Amino acid sequence: MSRAFSRRIASMGLAALCVAAQGAMAAEEDALKSVELKLEGQCDKANSRLWVVNTHASRPIIATLRWNLAGAKRIVTDQFQVLPNARLEIGCAAQADIVVARFADAPSP
Repeated sequence: MSRAFSRRIASMGLAALCVAAQGAMAAEEDALKSVELKLEGQCDKANSRLWVVNTHASRPIIATLRWNLAGAKRIVTDQFQVLPNARLEIGCAAQADIVVARFADAPSP
């Protein structure tokens, strides 16, 4: 095999990886647009009920969340799968963030 041919094969492989990575990033961005957190209802004076909501019409989402209780030093991180057009109660929290979200049928990063 010539060096030029080997370089061409390597560059085609690199281009394919870049396209796949861009597709995965776009899918993750779409999943992030379809998932939201809600703090609704009181657990106590300082904490509210935490819900994760999937607004996508047909695809389940796997969301990694990070949250904590008021005054707590411990930050909890966990993953949840939420069905399309559904909401899932997580528990009580003072604050929460979505770390990452992806469609359940998308490949893992």
